[in-house]
Amino acid sequence: MKKTILNASLACIMLFTITSSSKTPEKPLKEIPPSNELINSKDSGETEIRDSLITSDDSLAIKIKDYITSEYLKPEDLRVIDAAERKFNLYQIDLNNDGKKEIFINFFTPYFCGSGGCSLALLDSNLKLINKFTVTRTPITVDSKTENGWKVVWLQDGNSWKILTSKNGKYPSNPSLLKSTKEVPESNAVKLFDATTQKTYSF
Repeated sequence: MKKTILNASLACIMLFTITSSSKTPEKPLKEIPPSNELINSKDSGETEIRDSLITSDDSLAIKIKDYITSEYLKPEDLRVIDAAERKFNLYQIDLNNDGKKEIFINFFTPYFCGSGGCSLALLDSNLKLINKFTVTRTPITVDSKTENGWKVVWLQDGNSWKILTSKNGKYPSNPSLLKSTKEVPESNAVKLFDATTQKTYSF
């Protein structure tokens, strides 16, 4: 009797062992691919993850790219600008306190720069041109002071500063012609295009 019970117990143990070892392993969790791979992914779930990684600046940069190539630059300019020179930074800031952000575009590559500085553009929130700037050095400093309804823009010139004030909704286009001042911006002023990690976009 004891032998029969022992044999039955051994049979149960062997059956359990065989069943456990033949069980299909659990499927590992799917890894999220890097963001550069998500761009080419056709999976709808991964597309949502990709879209969540796109910032408002990235979306705006796509529109600015179209503006630069279709309105700002002439076809003959585009033909001679090398791909490596087609770069820009952007910065959004409300300059006239209307609740809408204007957009500075900084063209910083050698094609757009000279010994005195680089070219910049200022657009309104509808991507309409407000100003073209030549020979302008960044960073651009903006504090709370206003003149004629627009914030004062400061550019550093050595140990001095140059002040750009708006007249009739436009700033001086060539800051190099302005006289320097010993005045200084507020200590909590915002600096545009000062970060070393400033994001770069192509057009």
